[in-house]
Amino acid sequence: MGVGVTLSLVLFPSVADRMGALPTSALPYIALLLKEVFIGVSLAFIVNIIFDAARVAGTLVDTMAGSNNAQLYVPQLGQQVSLFSSLKVQLSVVLFLTLDGHHIVISALADSFAIVPLDSFPKFSKGTWAFFEVISRAFANLLAISLSLAAPQMLSAFLTDLAMGAVNRVAPNLQVFFIAMAIKPMVSVLIAALALHMLIGRFQSEFVHMLELLLRAVHLLA
Repeated sequence: MGVGVTLSLVLFPSVADRMGALPTSALPYIALLLKEVFIGVSLAFIVNIIFDAARVAGTLVDTMAGSNNAQLYVPQLGQQVSLFSSLKVQLSVVLFLTLDGHHIVISALADSFAIVPLDSFPKFSKGTWAFFEVISRAFANLLAISLSLAAPQMLSAFLTDLAMGAVNRVAPNLQVFFIAMAIKPMVSVLIAALALHMLIGRFQSEFVHMLELLLRAVHLLA
């Protein structure tokens, strides 16, 4: 809420210069309000895809590693998530700020007001389908990004399960289930440390792609 109010105060002077007289009747005013909500939700959806993918990836890892019972509160998401979800979301936020992604998002927001002033509606000169194709492409990438971010740890958990299954065949009296519960989280932490460089590179490439989709969506409003 505080960030939204701050951005509104910063952007309003430049927006006010391009703004004509707002309608006084209710229906046109509501239509303009719904237009702003539509644009804001669409752009926010694109920006939020990577952070949602990080959360889903962490949930997949914790589910396979058996550590999904522990929960941490993540302020960026406003909810409690599993341990690796918290780690991946926090890492994604740090990398987003490191890449100056917040500057690009603010610039795209300012461009959206320049392309579609408050008192007008999107023209969609290249067709509405082109705009919604960008939105659908961002959504389609969610699962693929999540799986790619979780792949090393999911693979390690799967191989650990195979190894524990082989041990159980050799020593049926051994309490393999309880041993696996202790081993899999430790293996996941080790793999997370070893694959950190790859994970950072993956995040960076996905953020670049996400910001490109965001800028494309903004310009398709014209």
